[in-house]
Amino acid sequence: MQAQQYAVVPVSGTNLDPYATAAYNSGTQGGGFLAGFPSQSFPSNLLVPTVATQDRFWLRTDYIRWWADGMETPALATTSPTGTAQTDAGVLGLANTQTLYGGEINDESTNGIRFRGGFFVTPASAFGIEGEFFRIGSNESGFSRDGGTQILARPFYRTDTDIETSQLINYPGVVDGSLSIGASSKLNSYLVNGRIALCPTCGGNCVTCRNTDRVDWLIGYRHIELDESLTFSESLESQLTAAPGTINLNEAFRTSNEFDGLQLGVVYQANLERIWLESLLRVAVGTTSQTVSINGNTTITESGVTDDYTGGLYAQRDNSGTFSRDEFTMVPEVGFTLGVHLTSCLDATVGYTLLYMPNVARPGDQIDRDVDPDLLAPPGVVTSPSRPEFRFIQNDYVAHGLSIGGQLRF
Repeated sequence: MQAQQYAVVPVSGTNLDPYATAAYNSGTQGGGFLAGFPSQSFPSNLLVPTVATQDRFWLRTDYIRWWADGMETPALATTSPTGTAQTDAGVLGLANTQTLYGGEINDESTNGIRFRGGFFVTPASAFGIEGEFFRIGSNESGFSRDGGTQILARPFYRTDTDIETSQLINYPGVVDGSLSIGASSKLNSYLVNGRIALCPTCGGNCVTCRNTDRVDWLIGYRHIELDESLTFSESLESQLTAAPGTINLNEAFRTSNEFDGLQLGVVYQANLERIWLESLLRVAVGTTSQTVSINGNTTITESGVTDDYTGGLYAQRDNSGTFSRDEFTMVPEVGFTLGVHLTSCLDATVGYTLLYMPNVARPGDQIDRDVDPDLLAPPGVVTSPSRPEFRFIQNDYVAHGLSIGGQLRF
């Protein structure tokens, strides 16, 4: 809310304020900035605005509900009808094979929270400092199957014979097992901006400015972090009397994308009687540090003897480890907020935000389905270049959604 400071000036000659003259001649009580002076008792002195001041501190809190791009993966779990031959069970490319999990996953909306606040350093609200933090809660999805009679498999491409095949998780009379796949995604960001008012659309920052709207330039620093993971867990028990034993397998693909850069932007706020509308455009320019971590292990127990091996199915010796690189990135963001004045210092707000973050490494893109079966536990002799291999594959990430909250001004 704006509060006016007034100076007393005499009414004389041609120096009469045109707004005051209009109010005086009309004989009305509610017009112009002279509201409150009855026409029959018009004073000999007028109150006219000099330097207008605004609320210098603000704090805004929002509940946010955002949708983000799902994680693209290959087919991770498959099934086939009962009675399918063991060699064909869960094999991609066959007419009776059905994908149970994979493709675009983890694409549901999720909750979050955002805090914004700042203050104007100068009394005329010409320069201010603001900060922002938001976090989208862990968007988690997954797949789980535990035993039963349904055929269950994890498909892969066999490099030694150049054919599609699968690792059986559950097949009646051969193996009884369970499979659990988990996918998670977390996004958070914080920033610090300087905010510089643009005149004459200044919201009263100039002596002669009567426009209640304001436009501010933004310049500052921004940090964005996107952390995601894709994990696999298997527990298998052989149903073959000639080869009893158990296998426990775990593997994980984790990615972290940390952006740091300079942020530039502009914000325009249109102020009406009881409502205001804010439009925001920001672009951050900097570097995204991409980190990919891949690991796996397999434990086999036979005749009471347990052996541990490095590697799982998609995570093997040549693609396991931690890999990092930096990529130049531009991150644009647009936002709109509608506010309603509830009291002299409290507003209710509702808004929409869209954030685009290119050049990010995501877990599903890092999976190489080409597997040399000699690497599977217990490993054999690998005579050819081993697969899977690691290659950085990057993609784009878009998050957008609604917000609802409140703002304090004082």
